[in-house]
Amino acid sequence: MAAVIIECPIDPETLLSIRELRQLRLEILKNQLSDIDYVMNRLLIQGAIPYGEEDAYRDAVLADLSAQCRLMESRIEATETVYSDELELYYEIMSEAQ
Repeated sequence: MAAVIIECPIDPETLLSIRELRQLRLEILKNQLSDIDYVMNRLLIQGAIPYGEEDAYRDAVLADLSAQCRLMESRIEATETVYSDELELYYEIMSEAQ
C-alpha cells in the first residue's frame, strides 16, 4: 500500500491526546487477546462468525489481534508520526464529545 507523508504542525495537546488514544487502543487489544473466549462469543452473537465454526476462526482472530497490537506498539514508539486513521478517529471522538 502506498503511503503519503505530509509534514504539518500539530499542536502538542493534540499529539498528547493521540498518544493517549494509542495507549488506550493497545490496552483494549491486549484485553481482547487475554479474553479471546468473550471476543469469540461477541462475534458469534453479532453474526460475524457462523455458529459451529468458532474454532476455524479463532486462530485468525488471534492472529489479527496480535498484528494490531504490534502495529499499535510501533505507533506508540513513533511519537512524531500521526497516521490519517488516527486523526479520523481522534476527530470523530472529539466531535461526539461536544
